[in-house]
Amino acid sequence: EAVKKHPNDKTLKMARATLLADMGQVDQGVAEIKALLAAKNKPVATDPEKVEQDKAERREMYLSLSQIQEHARRFDDAIASVKAAGELSSGKEEEEAIFFTLGSVYERAHKIEDAEQNFRKALAINPDSSLTLNYLGYMLADHGVRLDEAVKMITRALELEPQSGAIMDSLGWAYFKQNRFDLAEQYLLKAVQKQSKDATIRDHLADLYFKTNRTKQALQEWTTALAEWEHTLPGDTDPLDVAKVQKKLEDAKVKLAKENGTVK
Repeated sequence: EAVKKHPNDKTLKMARATLLADMGQVDQGVAEIKALLAAKNKPVATDPEKVEQDKAERREMYLSLSQIQEHARRFDDAIASVKAAGELSSGKEEEEAIFFTLGSVYERAHKIEDAEQNFRKALAINPDSSLTLNYLGYMLADHGVRLDEAVKMITRALELEPQSGAIMDSLGWAYFKQNRFDLAEQYLLKAVQKQSKDATIRDHLADLYFKTNRTKQALQEWTTALAEWEHTLPGDTDPLDVAKVQKKLEDAKVKLAKENGTVK
């Protein structure tokens, strides 16, 4: 309705395109933003101020397009769109945002080396970005590499943003990977209190319970994680993660049955 009333509002059109994609109409969402870009790519501005404004608008369009493509798991397309936005970027702040966004897309595409390279470029511009410190630290921990560095990064991120449940989860997960289970539990429980509906945090807490022989609690957390993922947009969930949790849940059920003596 808003687009009908304000047909020239590009921000509204991008928001509608993103919503269409979230509802499963990915091709239509992509087509609508590409139509906006096609109109913008026509050289209509001559005034320097107008040229810069058009440049900024095209940058936002490419970033919106990349978000749709990433959620649809069209990672190569998303990377190309982010790079196109990068060519329209100027200044350290915009460059940092491009490197971070590239890192996050590469990470979701399971291209870890490329992701790390771009996250480190972002950190070179802004060493105190809690967002980048947390993302890179979590990624390293999740893959079980350079765990001491990961803990250091995430600890710094938490110092910068002490109320963040996401960062508490990252630190708890890094400690779990180090087999420092007391510290892991401390931070994962804090994270759950902050973000009780986060399926990933529930999964991490379940892994901790299972590892420390609290099978019943692990089963409860994995059940909750799967229930929360059912209410998450498909683009925000990795099917591989869901499948892994389903497998862990079944294994926990078998182990609990054995512990209760109902299965030999």
